[in-house]
Amino acid sequence: MGSFARGALALALALSTPLAAAQRRRPVRPAPAAEAPADDVNTPPADPTQAFQQGEARTHFQTGVQHYQAGRFAEAIQEFQTAYRLFASPVILFNLAQAYRSDNQLTQSIATFRRYVDENPRITPEQREDVEGLIREIDGSRAVLSFEVEPSGAAVTLDGRALGTAPLPRGVELLPGSHDISITLANHEPLTQTIAVHPHERRLFNATLHPVDRNARLVVTVVPSDADITLDGAPAGRGAIDEHVTPGTHRITFAAQGYLPRSEEVRVGVLGEETVRATLDPRPRPIYTRWWFWTAIGGVVATGATLGVVLNPIHPSAIPGNSTPSSVSTIIVH
Repeated sequence: MGSFARGALALALALSTPLAAAQRRRPVRPAPAAEAPADDVNTPPADPTQAFQQGEARTHFQTGVQHYQAGRFAEAIQEFQTAYRLFASPVILFNLAQAYRSDNQLTQSIATFRRYVDENPRITPEQREDVEGLIREIDGSRAVLSFEVEPSGAAVTLDGRALGTAPLPRGVELLPGSHDISITLANHEPLTQTIAVHPHERRLFNATLHPVDRNARLVVTVVPSDADITLDGAPAGRGAIDEHVTPGTHRITFAAQGYLPRSEEVRVGVLGEETVRATLDPRPRPIYTRWWFWTAIGGVVATGATLGVVLNPIHPSAIPGNSTPSSVSTIIVH
């Protein structure tokens, strides 16, 4: 890679400071965009509206440089695009092309480098040759990576950049070298892998994510809301639960004071979801807890006691001197 490509980031940093200071610190062989005319990003125009737009552009440009330094290339692209809309500077185009390149958006990078050459009226022949050499380097070495991922819906990330969800409609351009792939899907084991890509290679990356053990979902609600819920013999909560469970059959038990207990079984399929709603029946009250029972019992006891006294005669002991004792009836006084 030539000094032109290596100087891109240094260029961005220089342009984020006042122009006079940037000129004092120019490297021995600056990147072509460092040769941009002095009325580029940092020279304020006479028109107040243009001056305001240029100030806004400078702010977005500097933010883009910060994102680029931190490796957040997608964010850098957005900031450089905004800066260029506010102030159409070839310098901004150059840095935008570099951000596209670092983000593996190679077709966009080549197109933007070409715009930089076409829209820079003060580009020197040496600068033009450097840019065209970089375009040839990108175009001549770029590879294409395609993905086949199961199941569908898995999120695919390449070098930290989200590519979308499987199935991806087309291949992805990228430069040769090592690239990090991450594929994730809820309730599945994630996959991360680093691959080496060679120049001009057209490669297919196959991946199948495996479901985790507890990939099914069980949602349970019960009335009353303070009822205890037991799942497969273990306490699970009160009133409502939302659990990831293993696929298969599960037994749910409900219990609450004053209510009849209840149990039921539910089957949940692989990656499935089931909802159970239960209402417990009140436990019947014992007959001895009701007021009318005790009222009735009270009347029966009173009546029975009276009858028992009236109907049962008292047999007195024998009177001394008599061989046959007489029966004496009891007189009840109310």
